Amino acid sequence: MYKLIILILIGVFSSFNFFGDGDVTLTPSIPSQVEAGKEFTVEITIHKGDIEGFARFQQELPVGFTAIEKKSANGEFHFEDQKVKLQWMKLPFDKDIIISYTIQVGTTVKGEFKLGGKFSYIANNVVSGIELDPVTITVVGGAMAGSDYEIKNSYKYQNVSLKNIDCIRQKPFLSENNEVIINLLINKGDIDKFGKIQEQVPIGYNAISIKSKNSIFTFKNHIVKFMWMNMPPDQQFTVSYKLVPINGIPDQAFLIAGTFSYAENERTKVIDIAERNIDVSKFDSEKLIAEKTPPKTVTPEKVTQQPKTELIAQKQEEKTTTQQSTKVEQKQPVKNKIIQQKTTHEPQITNVPTPEQGVSYRVQIAAGHKLVKSNYFKKFNVTDNIQTEIHQGWHKYTIGEFDQYKEARNYRVYIWNNTPINDAFVSAYNNGQRITVQEALMIANQKWYQ
Repeated sequence: MYKLIILILIGVFSSFNFFGDGDVTLTPSIPSQVEAGKEFTVEITIHKGDIEGFARFQQELPVGFTAIEKKSANGEFHFEDQKVKLQWMKLPFDKDIIISYTIQVGTTVKGEFKLGGKFSYIANNVVSGIELDPVTITVVGGAMAGSDYEIKNSYKYQNVSLKNIDCIRQKPFLSENNEVIINLLINKGDIDKFGKIQEQVPIGYNAISIKSKNSIFTFKNHIVKFMWMNMPPDQQFTVSYKLVPINGIPDQAFLIAGTFSYAENERTKVIDIAERNIDVSKFDSEKLIAEKTPPKTVTPEKVTQQPKTELIAQKQEEKTTTQQSTKVEQKQPVKNKIIQQKTTHEPQITNVPTPEQGVSYRVQIAAGHKLVKSNYFKKFNVTDNIQTEIHQGWHKYTIGEFDQYKEARNYRVYIWNNTPINDAFVSAYNNGQRITVQEALMIANQKWYQ
C-alpha cells in the first residue's frame, strides 16, 4: 500500500517537472572532413532545461577559418579574434535551442583541427559552464607553404593573437598637447613588395607623420596613407602619426577605420585594421617617439567646458541581469583598491592607456565628445584621479580599479551618495577590453550583487 502511494506521488511530481530537466548538455553536428576553400556548417543543440537568464557560447577557431551566422536562437552573434561568441541577455523559453553558423575554410589551410567550445550561464546567482567535447575535423587539399593563412598563430601578446599577416592599431591616446597619437603594428610575414596602410580619420584634424618606416606618407581628404613599393625587411615593425586639432578639439564622433593592403602571388589583398589596447612598441626595437617618455598628466587649456546634461554618462541599467546591453569597449585602468575619503586635491585626468591582464571593474562617471579640463569634475565633488579614453567618438571618464565586482558596486553607490553624479555605473573589462558585467562574473567566477 505504501509503495503504491510513493509511486503515485513520484508520478505526480514528475508530471509537474518537480525534479527539473537534469544536466545542461551540448550536442554538436560537425563534419569530420572538409576541403580547403569550401565551407561547412557547425550546429550545436543546447539542452538548457529551465535556464532563462544570461548565457554565452564560445568557440575558438583555427587561423584560416571564418564564421558567418546562420541561426542564433535570438542571441547576439560575434566573430572576432578567431572566436565565435553567441550571447544571450535572456535565453529563449524553449528547453532545447539550436545554434548554427557557416565556417569558410581558407584555400590553403591543411591538417587536423579540434573544435571545442564552452556554454556558460548563470542560474540562481551561480556561474556554471559545460565544455563541448572537442571534435576533430580534417581539412584536405590545402597548401601550407607561402599561403594566405597559417595553421597556427605567429604571435600572441597580451592575449591578442596575430596572424602571419596582420595590422593592429594601438588604442589612440592624447598627448600633453591635445594631439591624438596613433600607433600601428604591421606583422608582414614574408611580404617584401608592395604594401599600403590607409585610414580614414575624423574631420577637423590635420595628420602629421611621426614614424613612417621609409614609406611615402600622405594626408588628403581625411585619408592617411603609408605606402611602400618594397616593404621593410623587418617581419614586425611600427609606424605612427598624430592628429592635430585644427580649431580646437572637434565636437563630433572620433572614429578611425583603416585597411592594410599588400601584394601576394601577384594579387592585391586587403585586411581590416583591428584596434586593440596593447603597447605596440613592445614588438619593435625602435621605440615610438610618443612612448619614449613616461605617461604624463594631460591638462588641456583651450577646451570649452560642456554642460552637465551632455557630459554626465547615460545610465547603464545593471541592477537586473536580464536587461543589460553593454557595448564592447576598451579601458584605461588606474589603481584604486579602496574607497577614498574626500580630499581637497584637484582630480587629474590622464590619457595614455595601460594594458591590463585579467578581469577588473571600474566606475564610469561621464562621457562627452570634447575633452574637458582637469578641474571640471571638482565641482561634482570627484577627487579621484580620472582616466579618459577615446572610444566610438566619445571621451569616456572612469575612476577606480577593482578586482571584485562587489567593491566596484560599493564605490558606485559611494559616488551616488557623495556627488551629484547619480547615473554612474560599473563597467567590466577583460585584458583591457570592455565586456558586460555578466561576462566578467562568469570569467572570474564571482557572484552578482544587487
